[in-house]
Amino acid sequence: MNAWTRQHCVCTEVRNLDYEEAAAALKIKVQWLKDHICELPHQKFGHNPAVFCHCDLRLIQAMNAQVPPKALNLLNPPAEQAAPNPAKTPAAPDYRAARPAKGRARKAVAQV
Repeated sequence: MNAWTRQHCVCTEVRNLDYEEAAAALKIKVQWLKDHICELPHQKFGHNPAVFCHCDLRLIQAMNAQVPPKALNLLNPPAEQAAPNPAKTPAAPDYRAARPAKGRARKAVAQV
């Protein structure tokens, strides 16, 4: 991943974290980051060790989040539950009934 493909990064002030700082922020072991670096979003500058920004850490957390099926159903209800029942949906009001019974009286325009 290079600088031109980092659409997930929305940092206004970039603060790059090394392995130790990133592991401390994620509350995981440094060795896990090193073992899985090819699967994780990160920045690499030449032969230097990988660095992470806070957007990378948010993405790593999202990639490894475990959501039970019950909670997932609450977040994304099945289609038959999400679609409104057409029989219970109120019909659009008839705006013709809202028109005044008589139009405005037009005043005669004097011609010069």
